[in-house]
Parts: sequence; structure tokens; C-alpha cells
Amino acid sequence: MSNAANAAARGRAFTGLAFATPAILFMAVFVAYPVWEAIRLSFVAVDAFTGAEKFVGFRNYQELANAPKLWPVLINTGIWTFWSLIGQFGLGLVAALAINRDIPGMGAIRSILLLPYVVPVIALALFWRWMLDGSFGIVAVSFQDMGLLAPDQSPLALPSGAMWSVILANIWRGFPFVMISYWAALQAIPPEQYEAAQVDGATTMQQFRFVTLPNLWNVTKVLLVLRFIWTVTFFDIIWLITKGGPAGSTEHWPIWIYQETMGFFRFGYGSALAVSLGVMILVVIAIYGLVIRATSGARP
Repeated sequence: MSNAANAAARGRAFTGLAFATPAILFMAVFVAYPVWEAIRLSFVAVDAFTGAEKFVGFRNYQELANAPKLWPVLINTGIWTFWSLIGQFGLGLVAALAINRDIPGMGAIRSILLLPYVVPVIALALFWRWMLDGSFGIVAVSFQDMGLLAPDQSPLALPSGAMWSVILANIWRGFPFVMISYWAALQAIPPEQYEAAQVDGATTMQQFRFVTLPNLWNVTKVLLVLRFIWTVTFFDIIWLITKGGPAGSTEHWPIWIYQETMGFFRFGYGSALAVSLGVMILVVIAIYGLVIRATSGARP
């Protein structure tokens, strides 16, 4: 009997391993190996023409620490990430509350609001560049008519204007993901909680504060991590709209990595930049996790 039981257990273990093997292979080939290769390359200098590698130890990291653009790029990355997250979560929450209603045509409205997230980034970037063009862009020309911009000037030509332009573009693209996540959470809130709050005389704002927000807290914790990672590492939209300009005012960490790696073919230095960004992301997430754990008993 015990032999049969052991054979059955081994069979189940083998079946489980067989199902897990594709995922393990995928993670090893497309996650573990690239990470290891990036770490390895960060300690070497690579000749772009011959492919020859020379071990340089921590020299790439020392150069990074002494780079004149380190702090400007770091500050740009922080501004880009912070305000993008604020806008995406704020607009996403408002949109989720708006679509959480059973009225005629709401299905079409939901589909329209999802469009910015499903439209290819290249199309979105071209759309924003067209709106902000100094000669015929509807937004730029409107600002010129109001005296906020000089004739034929674009917000993309101004350092502060360019940064806020790409942040707004990123908010517009990213808020549907937050919206649909919050909407799913809103659908899961038991109606009895609102009914009990109404019986107790709670106003609409009090219901939002003491019923809606606490029920959104768990999904918010996960969303913050996901959107933080995706925003910090998001390269496409800034590169397609401003290429990091003007004068480096919108250059953030992923653009710096791209310029060093694909522009100057400094693969070792670019890998050091990539590894450093990964470490910074891990540190921020670790601190975030500690804060969440320390305040786990609190509610919004």
C-alpha cells in the first residue's frame, strides 16, 4: 500500500514538474539569463567593433557616480515618475467612479476610455506632437492666442513645457489601466456596505471615504508597485516626443541607458546604468513594502 502511495506521489510530482517546466524555461531564458548578462557586462568594457571584452571591475560604476548628468537625470526621472503616478491614479479613480454606473451607453463610454491604453505608443506620440506643434498644433496655437507662448513656439521647445507635455501624454496613456483595475474593485464592493452607511446617515463624501476607499486599498497597493515599475522604465513615449530634449530637460534614466548603449555603443557602461536602475527600483519597492507592513493596520 505504501509503495502504491509513493508511486502515486511521484507521479503527481512528475506531472507538476512537467506543467511547470515551460514556465521555468521561459523565466530562465528571458529573465534570469538577460539579468545575469547585464550584471556581467557591467563589469567589462566591450569593443563594439570586435566584440572583445576587458574586465574593468567597478570602473563603469565609478564613472556613473561621477557623471555630470547623474543628478539632472535622476531628478528628471523622479519628476516624471511622481507626477505621472499622481495623474494616472487621480484620473483613473475619477474615471472608474464615473463608469461604475448602469446607464444607457456606458459600455461605449468604457470602450472609448480604454482607447489610449490600447492605441500603439507611436500613434499616441505622433498625436501629441501634432497637437503641440508650434505652427499648426491645436494646443500650441491656442496657447499662442492666449499669450502664453510666443508666435510659432511649441511647449516642446521649452524645458518645463516639454517635461509637463510628456507627463500629460503618459497620464493620458496610463490612466485606463488604473481605471479598469479600480472599476473591477468597485464592482466587488458589497452593496450592503453602502446601504448600512446610508442608514447611519453618512453623506456621499463620507461613504466614499469610509466605504469606497478602504475597499480600494488592497488593489491600490499592488497597482502602485506595477505602475511605478512601468513608469520608471517607460522609454518609448518620451523618446518619440522629445528624444530627451530640449537640452536634456526630459532625459530620464532609460533614455540615458539607450544613448550610452545604442548611441555610443558603450555596452558595459550601459549595463551598469541598467543594473543601477534595477537596484534603485528594488530599494524603493523594499522601502515601500516595509512602510505598508508597518501601517498594515491603518486604513485610508
